[in-house]
Amino acid sequence: MFRWIKKANRSKNYFLKRIKLKLKLNLLSMIAAQGRTSRTRHGSGTNHLIIPFIGKGIGDAIVIGGVIETLVRNNFQVSVIADKRTHFLFKEWRNLEALYFYEPNNKKMLIKVLRELPPFVFVDSHEITHSNVETFNLIRLIKPHKTIGFTRKYRIYDEVINISCPLSHISTRYIDFLMHLGISAQNYDYTVIIPDDDVQKAKDFLKKTTDKKTVAFIPYGSVSERFFSTAQIEAITSHMAKYKDTFHLIILGEQHKIKPIPDADHVTKSSLPSFFSAAQIIKESALVISPDTSFVHVSRAFKKKLICLYPFKMLVAQADNADVWGPNYESAIQVRLKERRVMDTDVRPILNIIDEQLKSIADNSSR
Repeated sequence: MFRWIKKANRSKNYFLKRIKLKLKLNLLSMIAAQGRTSRTRHGSGTNHLIIPFIGKGIGDAIVIGGVIETLVRNNFQVSVIADKRTHFLFKEWRNLEALYFYEPNNKKMLIKVLRELPPFVFVDSHEITHSNVETFNLIRLIKPHKTIGFTRKYRIYDEVINISCPLSHISTRYIDFLMHLGISAQNYDYTVIIPDDDVQKAKDFLKKTTDKKTVAFIPYGSVSERFFSTAQIEAITSHMAKYKDTFHLIILGEQHKIKPIPDADHVTKSSLPSFFSAAQIIKESALVISPDTSFVHVSRAFKKKLICLYPFKMLVAQADNADVWGPNYESAIQVRLKERRVMDTDVRPILNIIDEQLKSIADNSSR
């Protein structure tokens, strides 16, 4: 009975939050639209695009990185507004026109700088979430020359991208965006830029660790639903022992999370805390095993053989998380789980897939 009441209260709170968010976004979009009426629909007259990246994760940044690369190749100037979660990633981009740091409680200087810029197009790629409150506020305060968005629900955008397949992979919306600008999306792909220092550190670590082919294993995702259990991790590390003459397992992840996992003669935890070093280790690996979507996207950027696990999760508008944020490339095997947590699934089918992939790699190497 009490469990049912708690569940009902959670549903009620979620519903109320959604209503409050909708009301807030409607109000902000109306205010912003009224303040910009005389500035819209006169053609952009500029090739400078500013893309806000607020409240999003590393995986999202990797997906949109290829869009930026494609835009720059097609003579657009691209600037990014990023918060602390992803600012460090965009710092490594040398082809950005500018990178602005977004602090929710200290944005006066940012707004001043943006308002003093020559005309630019503000491209809001955000889904309808709480981060839209921040982007709508920015539009209201900086009054860009033109705005482009991906939803018709609000009056804030001058142009709205027609999303051809709303329930399909996230990259579809960016391909639609490129086509909207008259750009062929044929060469669009994910991009990860790794600093030279991290490249060297990762290579030195691998050279010191093993002369075998490496398998990168990420046991923990960014949320607990994407955590392997201790028993599952032990099963995978033990299973890899039979391949120790050919492969070495490298454990990647946040240092405090992976610390309890024991090393072995065929297993080594990475001691490099940098995301970029982990990305380079993935680039150097023969196979990647990951429940974490950020590293799924890193693997796609480098076209690595991949086994990725997706617990069951439905997004808004009946979109399946495994479809929208899946690997979406040929070298990846996506394991779509019925369970809502990775730790609740049977590890044996995963071990069978590992066997198949390692055998395939070994066979190709011997040819």
